[in-house]
Amino acid sequence: MAKTKKKLNNANIRIFLLILVLTACVSLLVKLNKLYTFDVKVPISLINLPEDKILKSYTAKKIEVNGRATGYEYLKYRLSDQEYVVDLSQLKRANGKYFYVFNASNANLGGSLSDSELSRIMPDTIFFSLDENYEKRVPVVQNSDISFAAGYGSLEGVVFTPDTVMVRGPKSVLDSLGQVSTKEIRFKDLKSTVEDSIALVTNEKQVDIIPQRVQMHLEVDKFTEGDLEVPLQMVNVPQDVTAKIFPKRVHLIFNVNLKDYERVKANEFKVVCDFAEIDSTTTTLTPKILEHPDFVRDVRLREKTIQYLLVK
Repeated sequence: MAKTKKKLNNANIRIFLLILVLTACVSLLVKLNKLYTFDVKVPISLINLPEDKILKSYTAKKIEVNGRATGYEYLKYRLSDQEYVVDLSQLKRANGKYFYVFNASNANLGGSLSDSELSRIMPDTIFFSLDENYEKRVPVVQNSDISFAAGYGSLEGVVFTPDTVMVRGPKSVLDSLGQVSTKEIRFKDLKSTVEDSIALVTNEKQVDIIPQRVQMHLEVDKFTEGDLEVPLQMVNVPQDVTAKIFPKRVHLIFNVNLKDYERVKANEFKVVCDFAEIDSTTTTLTPKILEHPDFVRDVRLREKTIQYLLVK
């Protein structure tokens, strides 16, 4: 008898809980189908930017939307992302400014609230700053800190491929952009040739670099110091006078790739004294190196000044 009574009590409890759950579900469904007023913030989604334009800025990234929706629609809104789509190809323009006017009765509201009844959108207008999408080619310059081991060096230095790149962005920005730089290239005590891919950078955030990386080549060779004595030539000597210089030959010091040392010849160098630069307060001239082989570097003169004499 006691067992039968206990079973009846358990059955009654289950029936009560079932009725309670069904009542709650019905109540929830009724509430979800009712209309409620909502006031939400929705992010702006931009599409169809014309290819000849670039977007610099706009006055609002979110809008406040007020309207009426069912509880079911609003619940979905709380559980999913919303957006308001602005078609940039349809912007209006007045007094040199681009703008978009929101229309609550014909809104491009996406997501679960897309079929809601909207009454107000704030702000009602967003202004856009657009510029011409312009492109031009600029040289690549190195940002480097490179040192060589003793007796080593590079004749050509760092070579980039390509050595110019395309930059694309607002015309107002590109008008003053004359070059792009590499990220810092840092090598110490180099003894061998370096090949690497280097990223390019610019301080202008609105500028795209095409391509974004270039190939770097740095040929490193064994170098030795050479010393040659060459004749000193005179140019622009005044008429009706005889010019004499002391000494008549000067010593050149240079660095050259070890394998090219035997190619260096004195007649490939040209050092002159230019008498158009004479100063009546002194009897010295500074010799200048006008020509040297392209496979030598760091060419310099041991003699810093030359004595001259003009005889009528």
